[in-house]
Amino acid sequence: MAYRIQSRTALDADIRRIAREQIDKAIAELSDRDGDRHEAIHDARKRFKKLRGLLILARPGHAGFAATETARYRDIAHALSGTRDRTALIEALDGLERRFAGEAETDAFAVVRTALELKREAAAEALGDPDAPVAATIDALQEGRVRLDGFVVKRGAKRRRAIVTAGLQANYARARRDLRAALRSGDSEAFHDLRKRIKYLAMHLKLLTELWPEALAPLEKAADGIAEDLGRDHDYAVLRAEMDADPASFGAPADLATVRARLERHQGELRASAVDAVSRLLAEKPKAFAARMERLMALAETRDGGPTGTP
Repeated sequence: MAYRIQSRTALDADIRRIAREQIDKAIAELSDRDGDRHEAIHDARKRFKKLRGLLILARPGHAGFAATETARYRDIAHALSGTRDRTALIEALDGLERRFAGEAETDAFAVVRTALELKREAAAEALGDPDAPVAATIDALQEGRVRLDGFVVKRGAKRRRAIVTAGLQANYARARRDLRAALRSGDSEAFHDLRKRIKYLAMHLKLLTELWPEALAPLEKAADGIAEDLGRDHDYAVLRAEMDADPASFGAPADLATVRARLERHQGELRASAVDAVSRLLAEKPKAFAARMERLMALAETRDGGPTGTP
């Protein structure tokens, strides 16, 4: 089934179902020895983000469980980062080159890319056996799957709506705080924090799309686009820090200066676009947003006959 909360299903049963689906798919991807290992890790890490987004939404129903399991998926994602983070820098550089294609002929991008590839190879060698962290991750996922039996909340339509809207409101309010912090400081980490909250908002909208697909699907798409732009902004910040830390390894100063100038220009473009879009996405007050979603849930329950197990 899809990454969706169903209006006729008890909330805890729905959360367990969605989480099991994501865990099972991640295990299958990581266990496939015939596929591309780097791609499998990339796909599995996206599932870990979906699991964290789901748990953040459900947190008001069982805070201790959600905190423990959110930490689990954060930690296993970090353990699998390895060369994937290095690959993300190469992909960011390639995207930067495409953005300025035709503007001026230069070999600077190829020089910097070669340096990044060499650093990725060195990182892979330092990690040793690439199968060890994957095996440990599968074990942690299997343990997390068993732990899902512990996510049980009080049944009833009113309680169901209260848990979901509280989770929505908490993440939405934090996103607004992170937006203010990012605008105040201009700091890359502040924009990265904002990116995570907007990505979770996109996941929450996806989980609740069936309440009103015509309205919520475009909002989910907008949130995903903002998160993608802010994710690239963060990749650029990491790439710039990498170049600043060891400029001699990236070739001639002129090549580095060429890439850096374009990086800063595109980073400015991405931030300006993202801030404009996210300001509109978060225009409502948190309580108003949560109240609107609560009304949509109530309407959906009336339409569909209410969640099973409702008195």
